[in-house]
Amino acid sequence: MKSTYRVAIIGCGEISKVHASAWKNLPEINLVAACDTKFEALASFANAFEVKHTYKDARTMLEKQQPDIVVIGTTPSAHLEIILEGIRNGVRAILCEAPIAMNANDVELMIQVTEKAGVQLTEGLVYRHHPLTLAVKQHVNDGAIGDVRFIRSTLSTALTDRTNWRFHDDLGGGAARVLGCYCVDVIRHLVNVEPKAAWACGTFEPVSNAWETMVGTLAFGEGVFAQFDCGFGWSTRESYEVVGTKGTILVPRAWSNGDGCCEFLLNGEAVNLTGVNPYSAEMFDLCESLEAGQPPLVGLENARRNMRVIDAVTEAARTGKWIELREM
Repeated sequence: MKSTYRVAIIGCGEISKVHASAWKNLPEINLVAACDTKFEALASFANAFEVKHTYKDARTMLEKQQPDIVVIGTTPSAHLEIILEGIRNGVRAILCEAPIAMNANDVELMIQVTEKAGVQLTEGLVYRHHPLTLAVKQHVNDGAIGDVRFIRSTLSTALTDRTNWRFHDDLGGGAARVLGCYCVDVIRHLVNVEPKAAWACGTFEPVSNAWETMVGTLAFGEGVFAQFDCGFGWSTRESYEVVGTKGTILVPRAWSNGDGCCEFLLNGEAVNLTGVNPYSAEMFDLCESLEAGQPPLVGLENARRNMRVIDAVTEAARTGKWIELREM
């Protein structure tokens, strides 16, 4: 890759530090600026990564620094506004942490404005860039377990601090958005078609208007089903299993694999892989998409389809009814 890209980051919490650490070995990345409304977080990030230009206001940063790429690590409630501001200031690409939006309607607007401006926008479903996920997908596509009939996915965390934004719907929290976006995405990614109907139930906290746990069922038609569970305040768990007509794939560590050794079980036998830093791979993919003028690995159409399923399971949990998903 010949180009070097000026990168600015908005939101300087722990996930942004993970991103910036991953870019240290990417010569294509020049981290020029950082922004956060919280002084301590901004100062800590700037000191750790030797960022000279720091701002409390995203618009000011974008106007003065004119970055090529913006990375968004804020609460989901701020994503759409920041994306629009980035486009107004001529950014070429945006990497936005998952969940990318509050709902599918917001993603529709993101698609419209980015297509009109010619801006690449990708959702930070970082696990998609890891060799383990790529290998599992290839085995499924190659028919190693026959035709897929059922998938279950699980993601939970012991987090119980209700002051955390993840417990507040108005900030983009709730189990279905924050955790379910990964559970639903891996199901859709491996089934390779969209669900026709969704049902769910869970634990709802009326004070923060958020679902703290969610258990969902997706029906794809032709005898294909999936289930997922996600929640806060449970034991930390992450896994998924794909059941086919001729075998199974079990991934005991689904979303947090890094550059060390990792494995999945194909019909009970371990398949060992050497990983990579997925955050580095994710950013490299975005740079390559700019270089080639092609969409990134995780495009906005995927974000729209994923978010509409999350909207549907949330509605199902609220009403207690099956929610149909129309063809797109």
